[in-house]
Amino acid sequence: MKKQRKANIFNIYKFYKSVALFIFLFIGPLILFKPAYDYTMIKNITGYILCILLSVVFIFDKKEFAVDRKVFIIFLLFAIWLLASSFIAPFGYGASRALEDYLLYLLIFIVALNIKLEKNDIYLWISAGFIASVIALGNFIGPKRYVVSTFGNPNFFAGHLLMIFLLTCTLYFFQGNKKSERGLFFTCAILFFLSIIVTRSRAAIFASLFGIATVMFLCLKRNGVKKWTGYILLFIVSVLLSTQFYHWLIADIRWYIWRGAFKMIKLKPVTGWGLGNFPFFYPYYRIREYFLQAESTPVTTQVHNEYLHVWVETGLIGLILFLGIIFIIMAGVRKREYRGDFDEVCVNGCIAGISAVLIDNIFSTNLRNPSTAMYFWFLLGISAGYIKNKKQINFGFSRYLWYFTAIVSFVMCVFTSFYRIMPDIYFKRGVWAKEDGNLKEAIDNYSIVCSVNPYNYEVWYKLAFAYGESGQLDKAEEIYLKINNFIFPHYAKTDANLGTVYLKKGNYPKAIYYYRWAEWFNPYDKDVLCAMASINIMFLNNIPEAVSYLDRVLTIDPKNEYANKVKDLLKAEGKI
Repeated sequence: MKKQRKANIFNIYKFYKSVALFIFLFIGPLILFKPAYDYTMIKNITGYILCILLSVVFIFDKKEFAVDRKVFIIFLLFAIWLLASSFIAPFGYGASRALEDYLLYLLIFIVALNIKLEKNDIYLWISAGFIASVIALGNFIGPKRYVVSTFGNPNFFAGHLLMIFLLTCTLYFFQGNKKSERGLFFTCAILFFLSIIVTRSRAAIFASLFGIATVMFLCLKRNGVKKWTGYILLFIVSVLLSTQFYHWLIADIRWYIWRGAFKMIKLKPVTGWGLGNFPFFYPYYRIREYFLQAESTPVTTQVHNEYLHVWVETGLIGLILFLGIIFIIMAGVRKREYRGDFDEVCVNGCIAGISAVLIDNIFSTNLRNPSTAMYFWFLLGISAGYIKNKKQINFGFSRYLWYFTAIVSFVMCVFTSFYRIMPDIYFKRGVWAKEDGNLKEAIDNYSIVCSVNPYNYEVWYKLAFAYGESGQLDKAEEIYLKINNFIFPHYAKTDANLGTVYLKKGNYPKAIYYYRWAEWFNPYDKDVLCAMASINIMFLNNIPEAVSYLDRVLTIDPKNEYANKVKDLLKAEGKI
């Protein structure tokens, strides 16, 4: 009777584990919700469902939480520091948004620690990668040739596919494969690599080559130089291309962002500026020549280097703890003795995937996006589960951990659905209405989003702009001031837009005040410089000052129609 009961419990455990992994590894990479502005955010829900299902089945199975003591200590310290960093952050709502993502990753890490992947589980992920890659190649041969697949962005797709690609490469070397399986893995690996190439993500392409070298090192049983062949070849190629790489780097927009980030780090190197607070303070330290680059945007929310981003926000303490988790896990799994079984293949695949993602994120923002980050932490958890001499915590305590994980995951699942995804539906409707010229409908939809989430500065900004476009200057002024004073000071072109609002209202002193703020943040904004030139000509009768602004515009853009036309008129009138 007891044997039958144990068998039933095991079957239930296996069923729910399979369902949870099917949702996370197969549906997660493929699912989209197109009515929402960020139509990939629904992927987060699959992560919470994984945690709910596995926690529930752990409770019924009376599973004891097992973890290596070193991993647990540094993991706990990292979680505590993230919480502390969010409390000291000046902009709490920025910190809470980042904390939501970290909470998802850490919950996934906890449940992944206590499961083992089987070959069928990895098949699920490979199948999802295969479908996503076919879609990606379809994007590439399409009219736009812009590869987003099911991730909304080429870099996010490439960052996610890296992990599947390297797990597939590792499975190719598994001695227990049939010949047909090996052929299937080889075909899929080629497809995945081609898909990464067509994204044109240089960081992901280099990371995939590094990952292949790591797979060779881990899977080839021979000792000596042959194990290092992949790394040696990659090093030689890197040296040969170092000059081209240097010139690319200093001309790339990342270089300007990193320089601004280092200015922030110098001021608060140990504790950082607070979790999720990089975007709020970066404009004050941004290298102004950033705006001369073709890829520049009014808002910078990412450092484009995960290590610098962690350092800026959580300080050296946060960076050391983050890297410490990875180092302890990677070192721990390599100490264990394997016998060429599937466990070794799984560990090698996880290590190769983790290593490639770490290399990719020297230049990318993929670990800032859950579509890559939650799977990265999943692989970390799986890897940590293979460390030998793990300590088991009795079920009396473990039960409360599983209850906590299930309840928090459920609450966050509901919260994300109604507070993040649902307002995004109205956000997208507002964007569509604005594009169609229906400003009233755009305002109505933006207003709904702001009523649900009063800290969504992006939507507040679009609402203010829509009011300005529709001639409701008082409303536009009120919202721009709200953004500047309470939500996100100097966000995007808020100062410039306030200057324009006051100019239209005839309040020239205030227009000048906000235009000068805009000029300080971006001295290369041609619209602001032209506006200041106009004010100096029409209202202040300061022709020399106006000409200096026009000359600055023509230095940036010698063919600027407005600046050339005004200078010609001033010359014709004999004023210059």
